[in-house]
Amino acid sequence: MEANKWIGRPAGDIALSLSWVPLALAGHFSEGNHRVLGLLVACVMFLSFAHQPLTLPFVYASPWRLSSHRRLFVLSPAVAIVVVSVFATVSPVVIAVVGGLWNAEHTLMQRYGIMRIYGRRLGDSQAKTEKAMVMVWFAVPLLLLIARNDVTSTVNKFGVVTVAGSAVKILVGMSTEATVALPFVALAACYLAARWLAGEVRSGRHNPGKWLYVASTATLFAVALVDPIAGLVGFVGSHSIEYLVIVNRSIAGEARHPGRLGDVARIPGGRTWFFVAYFALISISFALLYYVAPSSLLLVVVLSVGALHFFYDSFIWKLRKPEVSASLAGVPPRKVAAA
Repeated sequence: MEANKWIGRPAGDIALSLSWVPLALAGHFSEGNHRVLGLLVACVMFLSFAHQPLTLPFVYASPWRLSSHRRLFVLSPAVAIVVVSVFATVSPVVIAVVGGLWNAEHTLMQRYGIMRIYGRRLGDSQAKTEKAMVMVWFAVPLLLLIARNDVTSTVNKFGVVTVAGSAVKILVGMSTEATVALPFVALAACYLAARWLAGEVRSGRHNPGKWLYVASTATLFAVALVDPIAGLVGFVGSHSIEYLVIVNRSIAGEARHPGRLGDVARIPGGRTWFFVAYFALISISFALLYYVAPSSLLLVVVLSVGALHFFYDSFIWKLRKPEVSASLAGVPPRKVAAA
């Protein structure tokens, strides 16, 4: 059926695939005005921060999901707080490197995951190619940025004072290595794209939603080649938007289960009120942490929540799990390559 080729409605899928475009355009046209660009970056970074704690009610208000790894979910918050507190004091560089790499991997894996949601709907087996393709595509603009010695200027324009920004600064001295690696990585990017396209042609399946999303992802990284600021704003901002859409869809599936999240899903308009209450709480909490609490507490909270978000998301969204596949892909999981 045609409907199975889309995650939701075609118009919604198209909007999701292109969600980075207005953000990238805003970033591009704001580069000449430091104040406007700063405001745009602040909004994008707040949205990035705001989507991360959403993982917590998604786990702790869902009994079936909580019971799947109960001991891990009970112990992880305390472990995250202790580890972040220690390393933030003893070795901020370690926090910068690990946090930056983990953040990038997490964001890329979400893009890969959306490709697999489309793939699961028609039972394709392009998982391995798509995972490698997304990682290598991302590496090309990053290596070019380093090779051109543009890292510092880009970070300064972006006004990044986050862990991810600190991690990028460490790459400043690697321009020679990046210059050597860039042509090989670029060739690998082209090869993987050709291999993916050949696989789609051989399969005989027509999946317009997936094709648009893959093409949109390729275009995003191409934009980052010529305008790193626009690419970075689009990359970071669209990740948060996609996550909110995915969680909203998954909450609807909670109506089949008992628990607080299931109760929300069963109430008419419950998901809308859930997000209104969630963003109100996050806004108040962030304001208190930013303006009232010590900066050290803000750092520990932000990094601890981020670590839990990255860690939990690495396994709670696995499409090989029947409940996750049914919620996101809309069909029972088929016997294809593991996503």
